[in-house]
Amino acid sequence: MNQLSSPRPPRQQGMALLVVLIMLIVVGVMAVTGNEDTQLQTRMLMNTQFYDNAYAEAESLQQQAESRLLEGELTLDDFGGDGFYDVTAGEELGFDPLQADAWEGEGVLSGDAADNGNYVIEYLGETTEGVLNDDNLSSSKLLNAFRITAAGWSLESAGDPESKKRALAVVQSEIMMAD
Repeated sequence: MNQLSSPRPPRQQGMALLVVLIMLIVVGVMAVTGNEDTQLQTRMLMNTQFYDNAYAEAESLQQQAESRLLEGELTLDDFGGDGFYDVTAGEELGFDPLQADAWEGEGVLSGDAADNGNYVIEYLGETTEGVLNDDNLSSSKLLNAFRITAAGWSLESAGDPESKKRALAVVQSEIMMAD
C-alpha cells in the first residue's frame, strides 16, 4: 500500500522568535525613555512652581516696602539700622542679594516674618525728576530717591523655616518722593 504523506511545513528556524524578541526590546526601550521624560517634566514643573512662589513673595515684599515709604511709616531717621542703608553716608549692602544664603540675618524683617523673604531699602540721596540742566535744576523741587531690593524664596517644605531654599527671586525698584 502506498501511503500518501502529508507535506511537512517548512522549518522556520526560530525566525518568529527573533522578530518577537526585537519587538520586545524596542517596546522596552520606548517605555524607559517615556518614563525618564515624564520624570524630567515633573522636576521642571516643580522648579517652575517654586520660582513662581518665590517671585510672588518678592513682589509682595517690594510693594510692602514701597507702601511703608509712601505712607510715611518709614522716614530718613530710620536709615542706618537693620535693612536700611544710607548710600549718601557711604553705607553699602554688605552682602550679595542674589545669593539666598546671604540674606540670613539681613533685611528689614526678622523672625517669622522673614521666613519666605525679606527686603532692604537704600537711600540714594536727593534728585530731581527729568533731565538735569541749569534751567530746571534751580526751579525743580528736590525729591528723595530710594532703591528697594526685595527677595523671596520658596522653601522645600512649606512652613518649615529650617528647610532648604529651593528658589530665589530678587526684584528691585527705585522710587522718588518729596519729604
